[in-house]
Amino acid sequence: MNMRTIAVLACAAAALGACASGGRREARPDPIRALLSADVMLFVGFDADGDLSLTREEIEAGIAREFARADVSGDGQLQPIEFQNWSNIALGGGQMGPYRLDFDRNVDNVITREEFETELRARARDYDHDENGVVTRGEFVRVVGQARPAREAPRVPGNPEPPPQR
Repeated sequence: MNMRTIAVLACAAAALGACASGGRREARPDPIRALLSADVMLFVGFDADGDLSLTREEIEAGIAREFARADVSGDGQLQPIEFQNWSNIALGGGQMGPYRLDFDRNVDNVITREEFETELRARARDYDHDENGVVTRGEFVRVVGQARPAREAPRVPGNPEPPPQR
């Protein structure tokens, strides 16, 4: 077979395929890929009443419990080895984060109770997409390659159209 014959057969096969599909190519949606962060494992453990959602009270109680678990020495601050040991147990290891420097923002090699609480509260708030003070299991799931959904911009009085999303 020469190259011309092969080219004609390839074109004929492509045309036949187009005819069989009605001339349209079916668009297949990309498979959904979800991502759960290591902090999600920690947060779902805060669900004291088993209702599959976290209230502010459950989050605060969970944060206090985790700091007490991490602060083995009981001195009110976490040394690097205390944080690493806690991370291995509570977060499944130090490979996925949150990392020690996520908590130790002033990089003084000590994580205070305030730094610990501030970081975990901010992370919980970040998951609360509808800002209702309750984090549901669905809010913990993030689609890979997709940023957190933008919060809807406020409508301008007298303008029925919402402002365009960035």
